[in-house]
Parts: sequence; structure tokens; C-alpha cells
Amino acid sequence: MRELYRRERALRGLLRLMPRGRYRLLDALAPSRGRVIGRLAGDLGAARFEADLADALSREVCFTGIYEPPVARVFLRYVPRDGTVVDAGANWGYFSLIAAPACGPGGLVIALEPDPRHMETLTRNLALNAFTQVRTVQAAAAAASGIVTLSGYDERDANRGVSRLAAAGEAPAPGRRFEVPAVTIDAITESAARIDVIKIDVEGAEDLVLQGMQAGLAAKRYRAILIELHPPLLRERGVDPDVCVRRLAEAGYRGWTVDASPAAYRAAIDPAVPIERLLRPIEAWRESPWPHLLWLC
Repeated sequence: MRELYRRERALRGLLRLMPRGRYRLLDALAPSRGRVIGRLAGDLGAARFEADLADALSREVCFTGIYEPPVARVFLRYVPRDGTVVDAGANWGYFSLIAAPACGPGGLVIALEPDPRHMETLTRNLALNAFTQVRTVQAAAAAASGIVTLSGYDERDANRGVSRLAAAGEAPAPGRRFEVPAVTIDAITESAARIDVIKIDVEGAEDLVLQGMQAGLAAKRYRAILIELHPPLLRERGVDPDVCVRRLAEAGYRGWTVDASPAAYRAAIDPAVPIERLLRPIEAWRESPWPHLLWLC
């Protein structure tokens, strides 16, 4: 697998200066086929990763060094040296690859990913960086342990971050149906006195993951929770997204919405940006189809 060519590295530098205009340039100038070795931005730890240029997320990180800058900055702000992080819905490892150098060899990152295809890439990415502080768990975070059906992403699509638990009665397409273990966050972290950050991106199963965190939430073992809500997918399952917000608020957590505006994207390119500039009041989550929420105890 090759490294980026000089002209591709030059394109990366240009795209990094255009936080929101990058998407049209990516479509127009960056290759969309092939596999290369990419690298995260230096201020995110500079981890290397296998970039599949047909995967929109992987391609964007390859040519900009960062994905969703406000979310990445908020996440990194709460990862301490020697800390403990849970990455639920790790995909190929973007957030785990940010967390590992931040917490260092004395820390622990627990990366959960149910889709076996993502898990294979995640495992290779960790080996590529010799990150021994990351423990992978091929399982879905859920309300209880057991076996669940995963409806996996379509390899012909550019968005490969959409693997999700199959709804009741749903028949996933052949070749994209996986029977996978389910675990609770409470269970896999029960030996830890404190979890510094939990990142949750589970494509409409947020309520189930939070149910599986009840003991830790009550004990305030989870210090910071960064969760992406998927309101349309929750409603498809008959779940009001407000259920997730109320559960965290009633557990005594304070919440904010991560700002996804063009101004926030521009500001977040600077690693020294104050986190306060990237946060909005919690009720602002209703303005976004896929809001990211930060909760602190």
C-alpha cells in the first residue's frame, strides 16, 4: 500500500485551509479509488491508517487530516494522559487513533465495533501504529448482553459508517447481515473506577447504549460522554430522541450541543481554540439532523 504522492500531499495542505469548502474540492480534485496510507493531523497525534479512498470518511481524513473538526477538538479536550476512553462504534478507528496517542502507553482505549469488515481495518490500523494501549471488542454496545443482527453498510456506497442494528422484522440484504455479540458499557468497564471519555456513534441505537450504562451513570463513573444522536433512525424504531437527552439530564449530567456551523469548523482547525467556542446550549440539538452532544458530570 503506497504513501501519498507529492501532489496529493499538496492537495491535503490546501483542503485543510478550507474547512467547509473542502467537500467540493475533494469531489473535484481528490482520487476516489484505491488504497493509500494516510495520516491524521499532527495536532491529533499523527497516527497512520489505511485509507480506502472509496470510503467518504476515510478519504476526507486522508486529504485533510481531520474529520468533523469541532467534534474532534471537543473529544480530544477530555482525553487525559494515562486516561481511559471508550469508543463505541469505532468504525476503522478514527477516534481511537486520536485517543491512543493522547492517553499514551499508560492509558487504555476500548474500541467497540460490531461490523467485521471495519474491525479488520481497525485491527490493521492499530498494528500500523503499534498501539498496545487499545483493546478491541468486536461487539455492538447495547442494553444487554446477547446476540443481535447487524445490518451492515453496502460496499458500493461511499458512506460506510451506517452499519446498524437491524430493526425488528427487517431483513438485511444478503452479504450484509451479521449475527454479532452485544455487550453493555457497564459490563465491559466494570473494573474501572472511572472512564474519562465515552464516544458513542451507533446509528440509531443510542437509547439502548444508554440503558446499558445505567449503573455507571448513577455512580458518575463516566466523566465525559460525546454522543451523536440519529433522530430519524431512533424514530424509525419508535423511540423519541428526547428519551436519550432526558436520561442523561436526569442522571445529573450537564449537556451542550457541539456547534456544526461553518464558523465553528473554521475555528476548530486551530488546535488551541477554546472549547467554549465550539459549544452551544443543549436545546440547539433540535436544529441538526445528526447532532453531537457533550455531557459532563
